[in-house]
Amino acid sequence: MVKRCLLLIFLFQVCLTSFNASAQNPTVVRHLYNANSYNYAWIKLGTLSMPQEGSTATIRFHGGNGYNGLLDQMGQTELHIRTSNGSSVPNGYAFSAYATRTGYSVPVSSIKIVPNASGGAATSYDIYIYHGGFVGYSIYEVVTISGNYQGYEQITTAPTQGYDVPFNFTVQNDVNLGNTLRVNYANANVTIGYPSKKSQLLVNGDIFANRIKVTADNWPDYVFNPEFELRPISDLARYIAEHKHLPDLPAANEVETKGHDLGEMNKILLKKIEEMSLYIIQLDKRTKELEEKVNSSK
Repeated sequence: MVKRCLLLIFLFQVCLTSFNASAQNPTVVRHLYNANSYNYAWIKLGTLSMPQEGSTATIRFHGGNGYNGLLDQMGQTELHIRTSNGSSVPNGYAFSAYATRTGYSVPVSSIKIVPNASGGAATSYDIYIYHGGFVGYSIYEVVTISGNYQGYEQITTAPTQGYDVPFNFTVQNDVNLGNTLRVNYANANVTIGYPSKKSQLLVNGDIFANRIKVTADNWPDYVFNPEFELRPISDLARYIAEHKHLPDLPAANEVETKGHDLGEMNKILLKKIEEMSLYIIQLDKRTKELEEKVNSSK
């Protein structure tokens, strides 16, 4: 009798273990071959049934659009869906979702989720994707522990309602790319290369850009105000002879060791140009006065 009881307990544990294993592996893998087209088209992917109370599902797309075996025809998309507590309806829906994309192409450019009822009464969700042509045997997998999935993979018209899934890729930690690009999560500092100084953005190398905009205040148009005191040229000559650089400008060794502020340097250089303009006007006025004296003495 004891042996029979022990045998029953053993069989019960085996069955329980088998049930738990199958419940912990709720992955459905399907393909999109039946939804092939020449161009982008809306595809009714399938229906995901999930209760409220924070039920979660992930759908991952692997493949692309095109049969040429090219890298730029390949891409991946991952969709995350999570229901609410049944009473919370952010944006009018009792669930939220977002998606991320990686790879060389964007085979899935839009995703819509249409619930079967409004608010917390929703129990199932039709998934629609706007996919590029020539999907071939692109595959996707659905993972959910608290629901089930029915696939369709049929080309259809664009859904007129539903939740437009945003595409977002947010990393909640530091990012290091091959030890050459680093982004600090705590302070948002970005370093490229191996710079030795600390700043918001550090680049150890050249930067090429079509346009750089630097904001600045106290722009030196005040040089042209009547009350501005222009340094006499004789004082300027003495300063240059002593310091070997223009007033207000840093010395060469200072720039080599500390660098310079691009916006501040532009302000100083503009001030020097405006001061030079005043010197030229003074010299022109003085030249004309001398010419008049010479002409009057003839």
